[in-house]
Amino acid sequence: MSAIELAIEKVKHLDEQHARQLLVWLQAQEPLAPAPAAPVGARALLGFARRFRAEARPTAGWMAELREGERD
Repeated sequence: MSAIELAIEKVKHLDEQHARQLLVWLQAQEPLAPAPAAPVGARALLGFARRFRAEARPTAGWMAELREGERD
């Protein structure tokens, strides 16, 4: 009999409370999915401007604003 079959047989004889405890313990033993890596470099800045100005603007609009700053 395999280890899996032996484990199933033992679990069949547990009461509900002990079966739940075993299930919680087994779930805690499962490895967690790795967290996605944070973007680095220029990709990390994508969306940064949205924190300050939620509405989208055409390129001509923000380029005009940049040029105004150059003139000052």
